[in-house]
Amino acid sequence: MKMRNIMMLSGFLIMLLGACKNNETNNADTQSPEVQEENFDERVKELRQRNATVDAIEGNPELSTFATGLNTWNVEDTLDSVNGPYMVFAPSNRAYSRVYRQQGYDILETSPESVIPYHMVKADFTQEELKQEIQNAKGSLVLPTFEGENITFSLEGDKIVLTGATGEKANISESFEIENGTGFIIDKVLLPEGINRLTITAEQ
Repeated sequence: MKMRNIMMLSGFLIMLLGACKNNETNNADTQSPEVQEENFDERVKELRQRNATVDAIEGNPELSTFATGLNTWNVEDTLDSVNGPYMVFAPSNRAYSRVYRQQGYDILETSPESVIPYHMVKADFTQEELKQEIQNAKGSLVLPTFEGENITFSLEGDKIVLTGATGEKANISESFEIENGTGFIIDKVLLPEGINRLTITAEQ
């Protein structure tokens, strides 16, 4: 009789422990709708912050070709690792068209991991602030890019001119907001050293 009681007690304890474990699991897996919505909103917020710069570029029809290059290059992982503000100098579709007429459409596939980050600069200025920085640098301001090489900024009258490592020059046409800095639309595709140099003539 005593042995039977012990077995019954043991069985009851096992069942009780199992029920407690299942209850803990259910509590962990089952959240109130309010908590689930809060967690979802947080995940969406993080995702939107991570993609805000890409979204700003993809949302501009004038930058659709540059946006294609962003998607080819793993831009989001790079932007996630950036500390501090930055500027994006995005060539317009017309700028790419000028390249295509001379080099063919294969140029889009030429080292996007070099060309795209070469248009991103580790600093943040408005156009007026950038003009002032150029003047402070005695007419020639050199800034590093995400690709590693520099872009030189100078003034021609009241216009800001960007000069790439291979000599191409670009002008700023307008600016737009991005997540952690400023975006600018430029009229030329700039190239770092080490890839095929493009000879781009002015449009007639």
